[in-house]
Amino acid sequence: MNSCLMPALRALFLGFISVIGTISYPTPATASQADLAKKIRILEEDFKRVSSRFYKDKSSYARESKVIIKDIDVLLERVNHLSAQNKSIPAIQLLFTNRDTVFDNLDHQAVFKFTELLLANNEWKLANKIYTEISNFGDQSLLATIQFTFAKYHAKRNEWRKVTKLLKGVYLELSPENAAYAYLLNGTALQRLKKHRPAVANYSKVPVTSRYYSYAQLNTAIAHIRQGWWTDAQSTISELVKLTNKDNTDELINRLYLVLGYSLLQREYYRDARNAFRNIGLNSRYTNRALLGIGLTATSQGDFVGGLNALSILKDKKTFDLSVDESYLLVPYVYEKLQQELTVTTSYTEAMNYYQRRMEKLKSISKKHIDFNSMTYDANTNSIIIQNNSLDYGKKYPESFINNFKMLEKFSLVARNKKLRNIIANLKNKHDKVFQKIISDLTQQRNEYLKSYLNQSRYGLARLYDNRAEGEN
Repeated sequence: MNSCLMPALRALFLGFISVIGTISYPTPATASQADLAKKIRILEEDFKRVSSRFYKDKSSYARESKVIIKDIDVLLERVNHLSAQNKSIPAIQLLFTNRDTVFDNLDHQAVFKFTELLLANNEWKLANKIYTEISNFGDQSLLATIQFTFAKYHAKRNEWRKVTKLLKGVYLELSPENAAYAYLLNGTALQRLKKHRPAVANYSKVPVTSRYYSYAQLNTAIAHIRQGWWTDAQSTISELVKLTNKDNTDELINRLYLVLGYSLLQREYYRDARNAFRNIGLNSRYTNRALLGIGLTATSQGDFVGGLNALSILKDKKTFDLSVDESYLLVPYVYEKLQQELTVTTSYTEAMNYYQRRMEKLKSISKKHIDFNSMTYDANTNSIIIQNNSLDYGKKYPESFINNFKMLEKFSLVARNKKLRNIIANLKNKHDKVFQKIISDLTQQRNEYLKSYLNQSRYGLARLYDNRAEGEN
């Protein structure tokens, strides 16, 4: 059984580990990925320069962004109103118009709201200017809050050492809930830097009354798993499931059950693992991985009909993710255990045809120019979906690249200055070239998986014929 099940189990086991942290992509492993990562960092700096230039260009301003406001509370109200209407560009333009009001009120809580808005849209220069002025201001409480804000910004870019540096010594100056989040964030950074014990120490400082407690405990369980402390991990997750008192309409609960299920499956506690997977909601983003988990555990228990039912549901899914791909490899194995030889042959043939079609489709996608606006980005799973093909973008590349590309699209619609429009168009073109290379890399990686599954299907069918020939002799 292991020769057939382990590729799927390994992929899914690594997959569930990656859903926990703030950012879910590891350091690029190949030369081409490293080159792309370098290009993305360069484009990030280019974007910051263009963003600053865009907001300084008054010709792009709408009337609502040109209003002079001396009262910081009124400014906050206007900015919040624009933001609530998804008008982030006019909101930031209004801040540029009223820079003096912002810098005259650095001790006002509104300034932190403004900084968050700026960083959320990667308007770095004005945000960093606010940071510098607050640093010079000398108030430790204000400085701690702005450092916390910037730590969240760097976390989204996987810049973990910057996160730990910014959060050093800030906790006592923050509100209790912000301090809890800061401990969670620092723990995540340390965990990403493979410092699991200090990470767990940070998680332990998140109080049970905090809304971040569940996330801290879940990350603690992952840290335990990374170190091989399975019993501690299972105990932590089981207690947390009881404590949360929520149902499977909550994605954190579904994530808890997914982690618990695969940790139990890895330890061969099949019945308990299967029960964990069953608790995941039918409309959850983790449903496909749960179905594959049920298929694996049921088959491992000898319940081949139950395993086949779960895998058949997965095969019928319309979006092609890794779990769906893997189901085609497992189905013929289950039929073989059910001693349905004709169906085994048909299933292996179906699997081979499926993998060949999938590989051809992905090769076709990689060769075509994919319009950035034609793809869908799922922020919940950090994946991009192209023609119903779900690709694991977030495991390799930062969400900030996608966000910057989207902002450039918006800039190009608003900018009126011809020279600025040309600069924006040029940077969009550079982003597009990198985007096409990212798609090529992701489709190539998926094709490597599919090629492996195709070969295993061929081997399974050849083995079946060989066994049948031996039986006849």
